[in-house]
Amino acid sequence: MKTIHIEKLRVQASVGILPHELEAKQQLLISLFVELADGPLLPEEDSVAHVLDYRHLRASAIRHAESGHINMLETLAGRILQDLLSERGVSAGTVSVTKPNIFPDCDGVTVSVTGRNPR
Repeated sequence: MKTIHIEKLRVQASVGILPHELEAKQQLLISLFVELADGPLLPEEDSVAHVLDYRHLRASAIRHAESGHINMLETLAGRILQDLLSERGVSAGTVSVTKPNIFPDCDGVTVSVTGRNPR
């Protein structure tokens, strides 16, 4: 099995339901875990044309995070996961979105959404 991980992508997003969250963007950390469909150990050629280009995964996460105000982390994670699962060769994935330093007594709050490609 092949996997791709993008860990703690830092984005500024308008997310949340509290008054201060409605007024200003805040940093989020987005992590993607992608499980690829079974295939050969090595690509046919040493070329991006024969693998899943993780730049697309990163761009999708950024696009969704910057698309406008979102109330819930679950919504953002779900939208990113839908895009992730539509990529060619993806069999499953997990998207985790963290609000760091949201409370003074913890490092952050993370919501994770996992899904499997129905194809």
